Amino acid sequence: MKVFAILVCAALLAGTAWVVIKFAPLFLNSKIERVHEKYLPSIRIERGKTIYCRMKADDFRFPLPTGSRATNLVVTGGFDTVDGSVEARFDGTNRVTPSQYEDFLSGKVQVGGQVSAETTQGGLLIKFHYFGDR
Repeated sequence: MKVFAILVCAALLAGTAWVVIKFAPLFLNSKIERVHEKYLPSIRIERGKTIYCRMKADDFRFPLPTGSRATNLVVTGGFDTVDGSVEARFDGTNRVTPSQYEDFLSGKVQVGGQVSAETTQGGLLIKFHYFGDR
């Protein structure tokens, strides 16, 4: 009888775990399906104008300055946190100052994110941080 009870409890626990993993993203706004992905966090450029950081538990996006191209993408972090930097290079004379870029970002950085910029030779060094505990 004890063996049967143990098997039933194990089956119930396994079933509950499967339901949580399968349906948690629908109810908890969670990215739990990424738990088994490797090489996260990652960083990439979307449509040539948006920085996209993918983590196991969240995503973080912010726009690049208008007329720039991204180089030297660096990201580190963990489950729901990223820290990184990107160099925004400008071709020609259409440059943006750090204060103009930070004004441009107003209202475009999601909750939990911070983006700052400083002048470098030929563009901006953009540093960012995101912690996904909303």
